[in-house]
Amino acid sequence: MDREEFLKLSDDEKFNFLNAEASAGKSFNQIQSDLGVYKEELARIGFYYVGNKFMRKPMKGYRTTQRSGNEKLD
Repeated sequence: MDREEFLKLSDDEKFNFLNAEASAGKSFNQIQSDLGVYKEELARIGFYYVGNKFMRKPMKGYRTTQRSGNEKLD
């Protein structure tokens, strides 16, 4: 999978793909280089790597335009 295909996936699909790659025995550096997505970009999307698996951030960063679901609605 390349960078554009990865970024077009939904958040759940991204999360499942990243954890499938990690459980297949790939290191974080291998996953980053295969996708062409770097640590800062994954953090902005809402994911971080701990141990041998990816976790979701409870709130996405300020540099994203996607809603996190925690915004006040009118």
